[in-house]
Amino acid sequence: MRPTVVLGPKIVGFGCKFAECQLNRTGLPPSTMKKPLWIAVGLIALLAIGYIGAPFLTAWNIREAVRNGNSAYLTTAIEWPSVRETLKPSIARIALDLPYAERTEPANPSLWQRAKAYWGRGAIDSLVDSYVTPEGLPQLFTVQKTYRDYVSGDDGTNALPILERVSRAWARVKRAEFTGFTTFEIDMADKNDETRIYLGKLELTRVGWKLAELRVEFLKPATATMQNFAGAL
Repeated sequence: MRPTVVLGPKIVGFGCKFAECQLNRTGLPPSTMKKPLWIAVGLIALLAIGYIGAPFLTAWNIREAVRNGNSAYLTTAIEWPSVRETLKPSIARIALDLPYAERTEPANPSLWQRAKAYWGRGAIDSLVDSYVTPEGLPQLFTVQKTYRDYVSGDDGTNALPILERVSRAWARVKRAEFTGFTTFEIDMADKNDETRIYLGKLELTRVGWKLAELRVEFLKPATATMQNFAGAL
């Protein structure tokens, strides 16, 4: 009869294989000790994927909420005061054909130019305050969609499978990047006018990602109106 040796709580004979006899101090085989490491790596990978994908998901959900009239979601997903303030200069420039801030304004603007900049800007700001709200934005989209369906017919986008819709939306993304650990910027072309680009900035808050800033830029001069803005959402 062969002698035995006691290793931890397990009794192993001298005739066992080397790998079977390699027990750690807890009495567990080495392969068992590797499991916590792989679990930790998996959890970190899942957290990284969730962190990277979260702002994209928020941007998509905002788009869908505007299209479907989900004002409750829009109330919590958008920082409305800051979005209105960053959007006002863009809408005023588009609607009133005002120069860009970086361009040199005329040294002696005409009376009409001064009146348009003063009174027109005030009217545009009031419109933004009134309609860029959780309830107003879906209404603008509905009006714009009704008009386009009447003129051009329904394009059937809503009937497409969700993956196809996501693919089409992704194709219009011009830039998407994290500018900080809690900030994310995304530039997206308008669905009906590729020269119109929407510049959105999302910020990570205690309750998740929120749209904090929104601006509109053009790749070429254009004279759009308030309804054109709603048509891209």
